[in-house]
Amino acid sequence: MGYSETLLATNEKIIYRTKQHWMAPIFGTIMGVAILVGGVILFILQLTFATDGVIGFLRTLAFWASLILMVVGLVWVGYSYVRWWVEDYAVTNQKVVKVGGLFNKRTSGAALEKINDVVMEQGPLGRVLGYGTLKVSTASDSVDLTYETMRSPADFRRAMLDQKMEFEQADARHIADAVRSTAAPAAEPVAAAAPPAGAPSASDVTDSIARLAELRDSGAITAQEYEAKKAELLAKI
Repeated sequence: MGYSETLLATNEKIIYRTKQHWMAPIFGTIMGVAILVGGVILFILQLTFATDGVIGFLRTLAFWASLILMVVGLVWVGYSYVRWWVEDYAVTNQKVVKVGGLFNKRTSGAALEKINDVVMEQGPLGRVLGYGTLKVSTASDSVDLTYETMRSPADFRRAMLDQKMEFEQADARHIADAVRSTAAPAAEPVAAAAPPAGAPSASDVTDSIARLAELRDSGAITAQEYEAKKAELLAKI
């Protein structure tokens, strides 16, 4: 498990991962290489000096100076390559992360919902070799991420924007579900208060009782039958 995996939250996973392009350490070691080459040249030159007198003293100084230059150049070059090796760029389903540093780790990032804009810069050489710089603007004025000399910056940008869209859609679905679950209990009393389908209205019951009274008065039904039917109709109101 890498250092980036230890930074993940619960249910968070890395979707896309990359690092700086192999050109990055070359750009970072130009000065180191120049110092190293200078030390080698000085070492070769001091071999041509005489070994006695003032010239011999200068030869000794040149010898130690060349060794110092070569050591400084090698350390510079080695540090640039180590820094390139440990640099890690990642897109998760919740945020973007930038991790650097060998012993003292430096971690920066931004939540997907905080990302406002992503700017990609690629020069002619970058387009040919496949590297570029990505600048991520966030809602916070103090948090802007810059991914320099990134390998395949277009793929990283695409993965970032795709995850941002999925995150926003999922967030919208959660809000909609919460609204529906809140509104459902409020609608139940209204539904319970509504009369059952097909129930007669009060005017219909009144008309039916009036017709029953006419049948009772004409002798078509008895008084007991009238009262029983009347009670049945009134119970339906």
